[in-house]
Amino acid sequence: MAKQMAFYFDQNRCMGCHACVVACKDWNDVKPGKASWRKLSVTESGAFPDVKVFNLVLSCNHCANPACTAACPVGAIYKRKEDGIVIVDRDKCQNIRSCAVACPYGAPQFGDDKSEPVKKASWAVAHPVQKCTFCWDRLDDGLAPSCVAACPQRALDFGTVEEISAKYPTAQRTAVGMPDSTKDSNGNTLTSGDTVPSIFFKPKN
Repeated sequence: MAKQMAFYFDQNRCMGCHACVVACKDWNDVKPGKASWRKLSVTESGAFPDVKVFNLVLSCNHCANPACTAACPVGAIYKRKEDGIVIVDRDKCQNIRSCAVACPYGAPQFGDDKSEPVKKASWAVAHPVQKCTFCWDRLDDGLAPSCVAACPQRALDFGTVEEISAKYPTAQRTAVGMPDSTKDSNGNTLTSGDTVPSIFFKPKN
């Protein structure tokens, strides 16, 4: 693989404004409903007056070893050789949802009759899988992914793994709220192994 694109998230900077979530939906034309390619979760710890709040925004992490790809029996999810971005082929999806079970991060999303009232002719099923594309179309135009561009606090960044490692030499591979990369969504050990998510963190202290 020529390179692997990755996200960077500074947990100290995120103020939970949802600008990244809205920008993602807007750019990618994700209709209102339960499907959301980028999500904000909040973890609280301690007791008043010593309470800590940890924001975490995640989308697909475009893993080096994506469990979703290994789990899909119809080959509807694949990894681009040129940049490591994990892409779904909505025409091939059979709505089996094995990808959703396998992914530790909840990245595979599905619409419903309200958000997708008209099935496209090329789709095999009414609501095929959808997820973050790393805004590859924006990258082709020299632009940052919509979530990164929209963050007013500069909590999100992107680049190749090598670029992120050089720019943030103290970056870590996990932060409060980050799911275990070796477990599926049900907490079972992935037979395909550690997903090795392409995301780096500056954890909140």
